[in-house]
Amino acid sequence: MTLSDLAKALMLLSLLAIAAPTAAVAKPNSYPGENSKFKTTDPVEIAKQKAERAKRIELRKERRKQRRLERLKRKNNRSN
Repeated sequence: MTLSDLAKALMLLSLLAIAAPTAAVAKPNSYPGENSKFKTTDPVEIAKQKAERAKRIELRKERRKQRRLERLKRKNNRSN
């Protein structure tokens, strides 16, 4: 290949790279969630999200407590 052919090929590749759609551009999530980039300013929505989060945390605590009690129960039954 000659130098002019290389230059043409490089120019063509650079034009294609510029014209190609950028799929790597980060888009915010389309739903207002706890881990999404979308932050609402609506106080009602914020209160709802906080209430949902508190409910999930409380359920998680209850499940942990229940598993702990079950483990203790099994441990105590082994020693009998």
